[in-house]
Amino acid sequence: MLVFIINQNKKPLMPCKPSKARKLLQAGKAKVVRNTPFTIKLLFGSSGYTQPVIAGMDTGSKVVGCAAIANGKVLYQSEIYLRENVSKKMQQRKMYRRTRRGRKTRYRPARFDNRGNSTKGGRLAPSIRSKLEAHFREKRFVESLLPVTGWKVELASFDIHKITNPEVYGVGYQEGDLKGFYNVKAYVLDRDGYTCQHCMGKSKDFRLHCHHIVFRSQKGTDTPENLITLCETCHKALHKGEFKLSGSRSKTKHATEIGILKSQIRKSGWSFAETFGYETKYRREQVLKLLKTHYFDAVAICCRDDQKVEVEDSVFLKRNVPAGDYQQRRGKRSEKKIPTGKLFGLRKFDLVKTENGIGFIRGKRSSGFFTLCDVFGNMITTSVNIKRNCRRLRAASTTLVQMVQMTHSSPH
Repeated sequence: MLVFIINQNKKPLMPCKPSKARKLLQAGKAKVVRNTPFTIKLLFGSSGYTQPVIAGMDTGSKVVGCAAIANGKVLYQSEIYLRENVSKKMQQRKMYRRTRRGRKTRYRPARFDNRGNSTKGGRLAPSIRSKLEAHFREKRFVESLLPVTGWKVELASFDIHKITNPEVYGVGYQEGDLKGFYNVKAYVLDRDGYTCQHCMGKSKDFRLHCHHIVFRSQKGTDTPENLITLCETCHKALHKGEFKLSGSRSKTKHATEIGILKSQIRKSGWSFAETFGYETKYRREQVLKLLKTHYFDAVAICCRDDQKVEVEDSVFLKRNVPAGDYQQRRGKRSEKKIPTGKLFGLRKFDLVKTENGIGFIRGKRSSGFFTLCDVFGNMITTSVNIKRNCRRLRAASTTLVQMVQMTHSSPH
């Protein structure tokens, strides 16, 4: 394990061995500024000499891999698990705010027309923006630890047409289902014969609608496969819950998100060398002989075609979490208040050391018995008394970090 170093001006230097860091700390020439990853700050002037450090990133819509190498050795490797619950959390926040405003400010005028964000040009959906910012946040974090001289980034590309229809080939590749139609709605109406697909015209209602089988709020898409023709009578009955439609979720959601992320990263002004998936796979399997993981992909992205590196045993696993909770009360009449701030000097997602183990605070009780979990949300203990033998190791953050030891067995 390496120890990261920053100078008096918070500029990163080359990392050192733990033995050297221990001597600096014992001599009073450095102080600890971060536990995970372990980082020290020098208290005296240094020459600032550094060596070339190449960093690489494997972009993704679920998991992001990142690594940095220098002198034929991996200095840093991490795997970041992105948020998938942003849309759901925003709906919850809307519901809590609406009910709270109804209770406390009964005659408050509507404000939905005051939101400039809803009319802003080039706006990204909050779920996409969260994932895009996670990439840039990891970039800045690596640059705060190491004197990075260059970046290599793999921007994946997906063929949406081939994902939805794997057997498409030849001349017909450019002749999709929508050819000859003005829009998706015109195609769906024609495909269904301008007939309600539930009552098959028995309602005698000629006002036809295009309905999402899997709602947009449940990650449904606007593709023709997720749309069906319904008359207005059946459409209203469906939303009242009188009957249900079965459908499958989109297979192209993450591929579409990758395309948006790829475009936004290119527009961001980030200076990097772009690599491709087939190059990464060749280096990882044939040259480095490593297993398929996102952080090993990032290591392969950093390397040249024939370069071999010494792989680090430790990897930093990270998970992005929301900044706070919006629910303040519970109960049938909201009579029970939920502690959303600090309780006994601790808040949610603080890393603490207790008699039942080390973990992140997941749930708080006014009795002093808290719930602890690991970086992935798995329960460590459902009830531990934090009023005795408890020490906070790290304050809450929107990025949970945990260092684990990994095995590097060959895939062959």
